[in-house]
Amino acid sequence: MNRVISIVAAWGLAALTVLCVPQMTNALGLGVKAGVSLTREPQIDTFYGMGGQFDSHRWMLGGNLDLGSVMLPKLHLLPGMDIAVQENLRVYVVNLDVVYFFHQTPVGRAYVGGGFGTHFFRPKAASNAIESDSEVEDPVDSLQNDTKISVNIPLGYRRKLGPGLSWFGEMKLIIADDERDSALQFTIGFHFGNE
Repeated sequence: MNRVISIVAAWGLAALTVLCVPQMTNALGLGVKAGVSLTREPQIDTFYGMGGQFDSHRWMLGGNLDLGSVMLPKLHLLPGMDIAVQENLRVYVVNLDVVYFFHQTPVGRAYVGGGFGTHFFRPKAASNAIESDSEVEDPVDSLQNDTKISVNIPLGYRRKLGPGLSWFGEMKLIIADDERDSALQFTIGFHFGNE
């Protein structure tokens, strides 16, 4: 059932993008980004109760398309795709964020937003069958193909470098139903197109 919902959400995102593109004549451009996604494993501490720490990371590379304003001049639709890599795990992400540019100057713009994403977890097969006989099991190796939906909360800043080019930095909180799949993502990149 969860897989059906995830597939419907991915196709719904694609349909929404196709329907919205013709209505947005002020499309602004393409963003290319790279960064790190910090993940945490749940821990139970005797003195402090439930808690956690960032104990793993995933390198990520991706891009997003700024389709321009939606309903309000400062409200923009940003669909995107990312790939995250962690040891033997690949995570393919399709997301749809709506951001609001709350601070604008002639050289920079700050934004905050929200949205959702569909994450396709695809682990690689164990490279050595002899290691599978060991009693210690790597949590990454024990994963199977899975699909999850998350809620995204991005916060970022763009700064112009020249006509049609700017750099940006973004912090995105990714909230999933399982703490193991939630993350805090930091990315930097370049945006090509009009401001």
